[in-house]
Amino acid sequence: MKKAAIGILSLLLLTGCWDRLPLRNLQLVDIAGLDLDVESGDVELAFIVTKLKGAGQGEGNPKSEITVLRGPSLVEAVGQGEFIDRAPFLTVNTRTYFLSQRFASHDPVPKLAFLLKAPYSSINTPVVVFDGSISKIFKTKSGNNQEFTKNLNEFIIAMNRNGIMPTVSMMRFILSRHEPLEDIALPVLKSYNSGMELSGAQLFRQGTNTGVNLNKEQVRMLMLLLGKEKGRQRFTGHMSENAEGRQIEYGFSVKKGNSKITVHPKSGGLPKVNIGVRMKINVFELGKSVNILNSDYVNQMEKELSKHLEEKAAATIETLQKANCDILGIGKEIKAYHPNIWKSLDWRKDFPEMTIEPNFDVQILNSEG
Repeated sequence: MKKAAIGILSLLLLTGCWDRLPLRNLQLVDIAGLDLDVESGDVELAFIVTKLKGAGQGEGNPKSEITVLRGPSLVEAVGQGEFIDRAPFLTVNTRTYFLSQRFASHDPVPKLAFLLKAPYSSINTPVVVFDGSISKIFKTKSGNNQEFTKNLNEFIIAMNRNGIMPTVSMMRFILSRHEPLEDIALPVLKSYNSGMELSGAQLFRQGTNTGVNLNKEQVRMLMLLLGKEKGRQRFTGHMSENAEGRQIEYGFSVKKGNSKITVHPKSGGLPKVNIGVRMKINVFELGKSVNILNSDYVNQMEKELSKHLEEKAAATIETLQKANCDILGIGKEIKAYHPNIWKSLDWRKDFPEMTIEPNFDVQILNSEG
């Protein structure tokens, strides 16, 4: 009798959740893309759902299905998904949010804010900006390449892991609107052959698009200034004519790097900020064969390369100041460690006018000496 009672009680506990959904009928969204029709003002929401066909006992073949929903607002576009035969769509597993540049340029955060409270939403997923039409690129790429979503997601993860550019989650992007010092940069991707490539970054000031983009080289300088380059990239280029009257091609990887913000108060004026970047590098090209780099030549090239990188960093900082986008975190540094200086500042007014100087200290490791 006791065993029977326990069995009946177990059955009651194993009846499942009241709001459970049958897995085979779900549309788990792999990538969600958001675009804007500038003429009508309608929002276009494109879903890529990737499923395995003919799995059996093996791995199966990935098959991407694309659904495009439209509405006067993003919320209404989402609601349209309830009326088609492929619903319901769940974004709990979404791996990437794609924003077109059109959508990203028209105050996107208020349109996205409902995601923080929407059920079955993935808010820790990275957000990227795409240069072009979302629905067109989804249909073209996923139609011709069944591994498009897999390769794209791996590329975005690799950008963060390899220090090419940090990713920004949807939650951080939305909440940045309410943080006075939370300026961010979203990666901008464009179509490249059968896949995608990073073309730069779009700058946002407290959740608002500044209308200013960084190019790829400026993104690299930004990572060096932040001290977040993880030594997995190869830097190549050429320095302008040196004292000997010739250009020097260079190629190096960063073995170790860090940066430090130093604030110097000035009586009766805005403080001066110095960003010190120290880098230990391995060179594979420096105007001469790496095998014959003597100590005198290396010492000279360390100075030349430091000066060259300072010039490129200064140009990047100038772009950030014109956009009034403090992604370098200078305001946070002053507020935390120099409260008296902070009280004297009108930050959004003063940041573009401040003197911010980069200082690079480059040490070449693979030399004779």
